[in-house]
Amino acid sequence: MTRVWILMGALAGMGASSQAGAADLSGVKTYLGGRLGSMVGGTRALSTAADRYYELARAANFDYRKLAAQPQAVRAALTAARAGWEKASPLYEDVEGIVAGVESLSRFDVILDAGTSAAEGGEDVVPFDLKLPSGRVLAKPGNLFGVNEGALWGTVKAYSSGVPFDLNGNGKVEFGEWLPDANVLKAAAAELDAQGRALQAAANAWSPTREDVFGALVGNVPTVGPVFFEDWKTSPFVLGAKSTRKDFVAISRMSDLVGNVGSWQAMYRGLSADVKARNPALDGQIAAGLQDLSALAERLVAREKTRRYTPEQAEALQQEAQNRATVVAGRITQAAALLGVKVQ
Repeated sequence: MTRVWILMGALAGMGASSQAGAADLSGVKTYLGGRLGSMVGGTRALSTAADRYYELARAANFDYRKLAAQPQAVRAALTAARAGWEKASPLYEDVEGIVAGVESLSRFDVILDAGTSAAEGGEDVVPFDLKLPSGRVLAKPGNLFGVNEGALWGTVKAYSSGVPFDLNGNGKVEFGEWLPDANVLKAAAAELDAQGRALQAAANAWSPTREDVFGALVGNVPTVGPVFFEDWKTSPFVLGAKSTRKDFVAISRMSDLVGNVGSWQAMYRGLSADVKARNPALDGQIAAGLQDLSALAERLVAREKTRRYTPEQAEALQQEAQNRATVVAGRITQAAALLGVKVQ
């Protein structure tokens, strides 16, 4: 879930001259379309399971203690809902670098993954309200992956029933094991699925240009430290039970970073032939730099399974990663200039 970057866009009117002899960027669109196709499979599964949970809650007259007395049916619905979210969210992270960095698509990043709530404020407040089946309206509640995560893992009190529930059936109530408010979950899951499909349609209509791709890279690569690591440092993956985060609790932000770097690599592959033709050394440095960032994040994800980093260690790792990202972003900017593609 990326926070604060919008397209470092190309100057108007550059398209025709700078596209002459451009490398084939169709692979970028193919990569985007493939990930989005799988993502909406996850959002559809989430929405279907949320509907099933809502019907169970409605049959119990929204008496959540009574609902908890049906553990088998409730457990099946909520487990399926979480599985849908856990499939869709990483797949979105795999394309977020493209979506957030392309002007015609970037509004979906605010809606799906980066936007804030009206209460949080800022420049990226989401542009929608969420109407619940009960008729209640949640005004600009924040991004849809976040709302669904808050409901499914009980990190947002307003999205929870307040009733604990042993979801994994191990005989005790653990982190995140609360029955969601069925009205919130149903509405949020349906809207996430609808907006995911709208993004898919917009992506199908998009024709990538070198300005788009260079702009997205220059705008996103520098966010490694101030976005991904800042979120990670305050998450349960570093602070454990001391964390007060309401999002980024189900999947590590380092896993999100792996997905985002993957999208940067997919974008750069479309540019590589052009850069290599002009400066083979620079092309190799960019590709290697992106691979190093991916490998660093992958190592951290693997190590998180057996240890927790201290805040001091996380701070040092953030500085290391940001230094690497700054070098890569500088080289990508250099490559754009070499090809006569201007980004601002």
